[in-house]
Amino acid sequence: MRMENLTALLLVGALGAAGCGDDDENADAGGGTTPAASTPAPTTVSTVPDTVTKSDSQLGDALFNDSFDDDRNGWGVIDDPQFGSTAFADGDQVWDFRGSVAHQLPAVLGDQYDRGELDMRDVVVRAEATILAGGGVIGVFCRETPDTDAEWQWYEFVARDGFAAIRHADLEGNLDVLAETDDVSLPDGEPLVIEAACVDDADGDAQLSLTLNGTDVLQATDDEPLGNGVPGLQAWTFPVHERMDIRWHEFTVDQPGP
Repeated sequence: MRMENLTALLLVGALGAAGCGDDDENADAGGGTTPAASTPAPTTVSTVPDTVTKSDSQLGDALFNDSFDDDRNGWGVIDDPQFGSTAFADGDQVWDFRGSVAHQLPAVLGDQYDRGELDMRDVVVRAEATILAGGGVIGVFCRETPDTDAEWQWYEFVARDGFAAIRHADLEGNLDVLAETDDVSLPDGEPLVIEAACVDDADGDAQLSLTLNGTDVLQATDDEPLGNGVPGLQAWTFPVHERMDIRWHEFTVDQPGP
């Protein structure tokens, strides 16, 4: 499957089976009790104000930005009677889905990846969003690359009220939790800023971190890092196939700061 085809699907349907196992499996996908490989001390995240500025210490030059005024970057507009819809309205990208997982990236970046022109291995991925309904998790991902036992794999950084995690995920719905916490406060219906850093260190290990509303929440290290790949937006429903409504306000990809 070409990367832009993955973009167009949003995967509420194509990945509908990926998270559809038993209840325990889907509890893990949406933020259940899978043990973390490394879990820092819990951090309480306060409610975000209307605007949270980017952390200058973490960000360098901008690589990509989308304010979701329209679909010029090729995220895709979908209206599926079984799995839900995506649309652009009032300056937001709007998800109303009932699949298991929604996984979406802009076609313009997928095209660059296919042509061998994408350079987004070390990045800071940032999204502003509001969860209007649903008990699942939302977030961002980085380094979507081919996998040996699934077509694609990636690092995802997801959160909801009372849960946040950094995970290695793939197209088959397999989740390897790298870090998680159950002590975050993110009330539904209020704006949320998710910022994830994916940066290789001098030893070649991937240093992964999650910031919510300007507060550092989680860190993890992967000594078998994924390579250069496409970033994008992520969500899992919980319970599986329960309706989830999300408004994405902005999406940016930056080089990491010095």
